[in-house]
Amino acid sequence: MLCADVAAAQDPETYWRNIQRTRRSQPTFGPLLNNISPCAFWRRGPLEAPTTVRNSTSALIVSATGDSRTTYRGAQALRTLMTGSRLLTLRGVIAHGIYGEYGDACVDAYLASGHLSRTDLICTAGDHDRRS
Repeated sequence: MLCADVAAAQDPETYWRNIQRTRRSQPTFGPLLNNISPCAFWRRGPLEAPTTVRNSTSALIVSATGDSRTTYRGAQALRTLMTGSRLLTLRGVIAHGIYGEYGDACVDAYLASGHLSRTDLICTAGDHDRRS
């Protein structure tokens, strides 16, 4: 989320409560990700209308079920809005850079083919070759 996308809470107590709420389940990153940011000091509300996505463009959406940067739920929502797209899911993986970083053989083989499948595809973690 960027500051101009949505209104951010301006009360520092809101951030403190969020930190406390996530302290046990996310002891390292909870305080970092729930802390106050410069967005709290921007003017309220989005600066422009949100982009509307609804089309039949042919596109491949690649997502891991455990990606914390771009959530799998978001990938599924985008797949619904882009009716001509296909969703390639890497199940059971907590990773963001799936192609070229994570090195899953199923994902890499599909992307190397250059062909968009007729259906959504699911690759399961375990058949991967991690690269450094």
